[in-house]
Amino acid sequence: MADVGAGLQAIEDLDRQRNAHHQDIDAQPARRQSIGYGQTGEGDYSLFSCIPGFSERKSKFKAYAKSTQLRRRLTSSCYVLLTLAYVAYLLVALHVDTDVDEADYWCEGDGFLLFVTGFLAILVVYFLGMKPLVRWVIYLIVTVAISFYLYVDTSNDRRRLQSLVGLFLFILLGFVFSVAPKKVIWRQVIWGLALQFILGVIVLRWPVGRKLFECTGRKLSQILLFTQNGSNHVFGPLGTKFAVFAFKILPTVIFFSFCVKILYYIGIMQWIVIKLGWLMQATIGTTPCESVIAAASIFLSMSEAPLLIRPFIHLMTMSELHAVMTGGFATIAGSVMAAYISFGVSASHLLSASVMSAPAALAYSKLFYPETEVSKTSAQEIPVVRSDETNVLHAAVEGVVAALPLVANIAANLITFIAFIAFFNAIFDWSCVLVGADAGVCTLQNVFGYIFMPLAWSMGVPWDECHAVGTLLGLKTIVNEFVAYSAMSEMIKDDQLSTRSQVIATYALCGFSNLASMGIQLGVIGALAPERRTHVASIVFRAMIAGSAACFMTACIAGVLLGDESS
Repeated sequence: MADVGAGLQAIEDLDRQRNAHHQDIDAQPARRQSIGYGQTGEGDYSLFSCIPGFSERKSKFKAYAKSTQLRRRLTSSCYVLLTLAYVAYLLVALHVDTDVDEADYWCEGDGFLLFVTGFLAILVVYFLGMKPLVRWVIYLIVTVAISFYLYVDTSNDRRRLQSLVGLFLFILLGFVFSVAPKKVIWRQVIWGLALQFILGVIVLRWPVGRKLFECTGRKLSQILLFTQNGSNHVFGPLGTKFAVFAFKILPTVIFFSFCVKILYYIGIMQWIVIKLGWLMQATIGTTPCESVIAAASIFLSMSEAPLLIRPFIHLMTMSELHAVMTGGFATIAGSVMAAYISFGVSASHLLSASVMSAPAALAYSKLFYPETEVSKTSAQEIPVVRSDETNVLHAAVEGVVAALPLVANIAANLITFIAFIAFFNAIFDWSCVLVGADAGVCTLQNVFGYIFMPLAWSMGVPWDECHAVGTLLGLKTIVNEFVAYSAMSEMIKDDQLSTRSQVIATYALCGFSNLASMGIQLGVIGALAPERRTHVASIVFRAMIAGSAACFMTACIAGVLLGDESS
């Protein structure tokens, strides 16, 4: 037993010695690391590992090499070297004479190199933190370019510059009566006006753009003429031979609504609206909701366009709500445009007026009610609203049904307001006759004509026609644009308006900015977002004024760009 016990004790001693040896081997890398001969992990057995502290310096260098600071310095150094090399190349290229023809200097010679260099220099300066300075320089260049263009373009008829009086007047009034003049973002105002002017040049002065819009207007008028086939079948000669308003004009509204609903079902209308909204957002700098509504208002009415942004209305700031409402007041719907064309109003001018007034509405809205809050919808994407109809036929029928209340509303408004105007004129004229005035002088039309005469003159209307155009402006603001266009058609038949005055009036009247439309705005947005009804009521009148100003500014642009020979 003693031998067995001694044997077990010997085995335990051997195990302890073996474990101690293994622990000593495991501790050797740590000892090497402590004296600078190696590293933990895989170990460093190179010749440099014999240098004391080499491993620590190596670890710090690896950490620094992975840092963004070194990468930034290396990138900057590369940019500096490339810039110096490019400058040296440019100097050599400018010094060496080439055989490039003078006509090709800016395309094949040093001129092209200078152009590229200047463009790159502007980009570098812009993105190195001098954006505000560069932005104001660009604004200055654009202003000088537009001024030079107008100076040259109006050399044969300086009277067209009269319309600039109205343009500057509306901007000044908008700034003076702005909710927060110090908060105005002038980039939005300037870009909105510039986009409006560019669209005006494309549509009214550029031969290709003008022919395109004239062609579009003619095609639209031809499409609406097909309404007569249906009207003749239902009403007989009442719509053609006798030209009864209810049987000739109103059916075009139904047919146009029929066509628009089909386009909406297919998705064409949504695509156009989204693309135009993106253009305004990218240039003017407004939020997606504001931009989409401005684009949608070109085609849709103020009761239809807000449906596109229904999920975001409760999140909008007061300025955004104001912009949405201004867009509705500054444009007209495609459905009623058909009725105006039936009055004899130029279809191409109606189309261009709606397109030009969209950026003008955003610009004036941001001048009249600038943003004073933090927007909650600036990063939102507007979803494409799909039609709920089953098929194209279902959509077409829905378009017809939706037009019936609109037709009834148009007829009822015309009957009521025209009757009221006649009733008011009779009482007003009778009261004036009692005090010695001539019969027929004291009418609502005359009052509006005299009140709005300075406004009409500032838009470029000849003074002897300002009373007639002022009457139209008053009817449009107090009653509605439908009555105003109806009165304008009668003035055109009586040769009371020159071609220039007709065009300016067409642009000025092209909008829903009237007192009756204020109730429509309150009802629509209040129904979509009941919690914002109080906010809408507090700014609806201001939005209506802004919408009117946008229409009048569009008329001013048209007055500057068009001469008396325009059609």
